[in-house]
Amino acid sequence: MRTSLIPGLLDTARYNLSWKNENLKLFELKRIFLSRKGERLPEEKKYLTGLATGLDQEPHWSAASKPIDVYDLKGCVEDILEALHVQGVGFVQAEDIPYLHPGRAARIVHDKEMFGVLGEIHPEVLTRYEMGQKAFLFEIDFDRMLDWVEEDRRFKPLSKFPVVYRDLSLVVEEALEVGKVVEAIWNLRQPFIDEVRFFDLYREAPIPEGKKGLTYRIRYQSNDRTLTDEEVNRYHEKVISHVREAFQAELRGS
Repeated sequence: MRTSLIPGLLDTARYNLSWKNENLKLFELKRIFLSRKGERLPEEKKYLTGLATGLDQEPHWSAASKPIDVYDLKGCVEDILEALHVQGVGFVQAEDIPYLHPGRAARIVHDKEMFGVLGEIHPEVLTRYEMGQKAFLFEIDFDRMLDWVEEDRRFKPLSKFPVVYRDLSLVVEEALEVGKVVEAIWNLRQPFIDEVRFFDLYREAPIPEGKKGLTYRIRYQSNDRTLTDEEVNRYHEKVISHVREAFQAELRGS
């Protein structure tokens, strides 16, 4: 009776790497068994665990490949949550998950209750499993997550009016969590903001040591008319001012 799905995925990854199958995306959804204090029988829970390593896609002339990173796994988890309409989930940076790299890991929480983890696998674990390349994983208490699935789903009509995009590139402290900026933008409750998406992380020169560059793409759209550039610029300036003040951020390139 397994207490975690992680060792099985690591064994599968090691086997594939030994046969030069280096670009892997693996997952398993099965029951595990956890001991309970004072109880003779273990607790039975269904967990969803995923592991990825190598390139995000096989090399091809039509599109560039890049090494998988922790944000690919985070995006995968976010897609699962979105598909199930699970709201109120956050990612809290963690330093003390023994099988994940300190500072490159996070707890997945719902209203302060942890129900999963994600991050880069600790180098010592990779060495033990004879894996010579970085790997990343997530682990979710699937049964607990299903408790928060919203069954009352509401749909809104697609807008007939054009979308306007604005990018927001910031230089922030290394410790700042990516999701905090997204949360701050939504909390502004600016009209016509339809989507906020993080899409780039940059740590090389000219970014100062101890800081990082983050870029977000904000989609503005109205359901009843075409937005003017002047309107969008006005709303976007308010977003910029709020984020700069909230996180002592600098605009990248300014």
